Amino acid sequence: MTREKAIELLKKYNKEEFHIRHALTVEGVMKFFAKKLGYGEEFWGIVRIATRCRF
Repeated sequence: MTREKAIELLKKYNKEEFHIRHALTVEGVMKFFAKKLGYGEEFWGIVRIATRCRF
């Protein structure tokens, strides 16, 4: 899954701006720590966005 697709799903299933901003903020935090710990930062950023979707 790409980041763009994850954001598309996030916005499809989350209509409140707060939830979208929160997901993107936490994405940044996860990417920071993934990079610091030597993990794939793009992967963990996408994981955070995708898991914020409320189906």
